[in-house]
Amino acid sequence: MDMNRFRLRSFVEKLIELGEVEIHEEPVPLADLSRIIEETPKATLFRKAGPEQVEVVAAVCGSRSRVAAALGVEYRQAPHEYMRRMANPQPVIEVPSKEAPAHEIVLAGEDADLTKLAFHVQHEFDGGTYISSGIDYTVDPETGRTNVGCRRLMLRGRHEMRSNLTNNSDLKKIYLKCLERGQRLNVSFVIGSHPIDFLAAGLRLPADEFALVATLRGEPLSMVRGVTNNVPVPADAEIVIEGYFDELGHRELEGPYGEGYGYYGPMHIDPVFHVTAITRRKDALFQSLLHSGQNLSRADSPNIAALNAEVAAWKALRAAGIEPAVICAPTSTGRQQHVRVAIKQKNPDDARRVISALFAVPRFKHVFVVNEDIDVFSDEQVEWAMATRFRADKDIVIETGFPPHYMDPIIAGDDVMTKVGFDLTVPFGWPDRVENRVAHAPRFEKPARFKAVSEALKSKPMYFAELMEAVGSRDGREIALELDRLREEGMLTRLEDGEWALKLRA
Repeated sequence: MDMNRFRLRSFVEKLIELGEVEIHEEPVPLADLSRIIEETPKATLFRKAGPEQVEVVAAVCGSRSRVAAALGVEYRQAPHEYMRRMANPQPVIEVPSKEAPAHEIVLAGEDADLTKLAFHVQHEFDGGTYISSGIDYTVDPETGRTNVGCRRLMLRGRHEMRSNLTNNSDLKKIYLKCLERGQRLNVSFVIGSHPIDFLAAGLRLPADEFALVATLRGEPLSMVRGVTNNVPVPADAEIVIEGYFDELGHRELEGPYGEGYGYYGPMHIDPVFHVTAITRRKDALFQSLLHSGQNLSRADSPNIAALNAEVAAWKALRAAGIEPAVICAPTSTGRQQHVRVAIKQKNPDDARRVISALFAVPRFKHVFVVNEDIDVFSDEQVEWAMATRFRADKDIVIETGFPPHYMDPIIAGDDVMTKVGFDLTVPFGWPDRVENRVAHAPRFEKPARFKAVSEALKSKPMYFAELMEAVGSRDGREIALELDRLREEGMLTRLEDGEWALKLRA
């Protein structure tokens, strides 16, 4: 097995070749990392971060192009490559510790000192220093089911962390069952993962979630058991924090923390994680995420979640017998509450059918449907469609009673979510009149077919640019003069949509 193919450092080297990384060779204090990360649309690589002068990379997944690079395709093909891989399950292969790069250095017990890792403050009002890139791996001790998720980690002490187990997640459910039995829950956190592993961690499917990582990678996944807690993790990881959530349950305040909507999440009561070992590669690359802020399209989680959302939309629409042209989940919303769908309109109710099918997907709150001539990845084109093709009295669909999104800042307490669908398609059956067509610059690509304007117009009525191409003009002014001559001779007329035409002779 190639232990470097899906290594984070290998992917960062690929991004450097693509010009997608801003590199800082100079020493940078940990306190300055987040400001620098937030200021650039590129991924950021720090060669000498903090007093330990460790290598830190951030915002690796902070653009559609970088997520697509992880799959080896152009972004518009990413959902299809994703679905292709999901249709070809891959196995997990366990390897011994001596073969795992993630175990090249093992620090256990008192030597497992969290303060040697690059925890850093990430948002102005955060409750402490954080690691934002943790992917958690665990096995349900009751059922044996594997689980993978994403988790932020707040430094508590040299050997303890706090982590967010407030939201309704599979990990929380597993932990609460352990508490009922008076048990600890062994978990390992990987710090430094390939973007594909984050894609897998964002899924909640009734399946072996370790195998989901392998499946999205497109090949078998080598995993190694923890040296102190026996939890398997990818053997090619950069850094692994082993340990357990104790049997005392939710008991300490964690947060506030900048969340995916761009606002802060409040403090809440969470359990304490106890570290039993830290293992890593000899040249481990520490990873941080850009998690929140005003430029959410630059953040990691919105770009990862956008691809997962687009795949969910493709599946939902195909299940409803609808084949869309293109789908986009805008990254600027942070939590993929919006989805845009371009369709080839065949029936008057096509847009309504799309809206109805996507209302059934929990993550989508606002659905926008456009014709296939609109680029759903272009804010400018979608805004134009909203302005020129949408009538609020006819083209809006509103339904309520849906469960709210976690942390949705506009929905309080036990309130319900109201979903809105926007039909931005042209009115079905619009006549093909010039005023209903989209204006584009002319393209003169065909060779001349006629020697004179009058000869061209004998073949059929033509628009002015069509006439220019027909007679091989690359100027147009001489065409205007020739048309004026024909007009003076009483030979010329105009059709309803503006074409030039010869008068019919009696």
